[in-house]
Amino acid sequence: ADSVTWNPHKLLAAPQQCSTFLVRHKNVLKEGHSSNAKYLFQKDKFYDTSYDTGDKHIQCGRRADVFKFWFMWKAKGTEGFEKHIDKLFDNARFFLEHIKKREGFRLVLDSPECTNIMFWYIPKCLRNRENEPDYNERLHKVAPKIKERMIKEGCMMVTYQPQGNLVNFFRIVFQNSALSHKDMVYFANEFERLGSDLIV
Repeated sequence: ADSVTWNPHKLLAAPQQCSTFLVRHKNVLKEGHSSNAKYLFQKDKFYDTSYDTGDKHIQCGRRADVFKFWFMWKAKGTEGFEKHIDKLFDNARFFLEHIKKREGFRLVLDSPECTNIMFWYIPKCLRNRENEPDYNERLHKVAPKIKERMIKEGCMMVTYQPQGNLVNFFRIVFQNSALSHKDMVYFANEFERLGSDLIV
């Protein structure tokens, strides 16, 4: 491969700008992003200006963002990151198995590969109505209404989205290793509390 990228943002909870992008060809980034702004990148400096990275990427002067990730790694260590990731997967598995047993939850994927759990919450007004012609149209309205209640109450924040021919579903991404199984049950309870009485 000519390039490889790695983004520690979601799984390791690093700031979004901490991605690394390594390329095989020395000048490809400069050729792709350089603006040669004389007021920023003077060529008559006392050192070798080929080491100035600002003109090699789209963010210009924000070249030290990866240090945030480096500091995280120094603070937590490799074992700390391993424990963090293990806890995220444990919580995701627990939440998945928990909602499988509860009425009103339907999974988009029965066996997710990572810590993103995608599901529909089916309010009582739509249960056992899958064969009705307007079912998907009505189900599509559920997630935005539950999200509105979440935001107005300030109880939690979970995103939703459609995908292809799938109507709006929730996508909960586990990133916080300080959460416990008790929190997973709380999330499920909140979806039920916020959505069971919806009429769509």
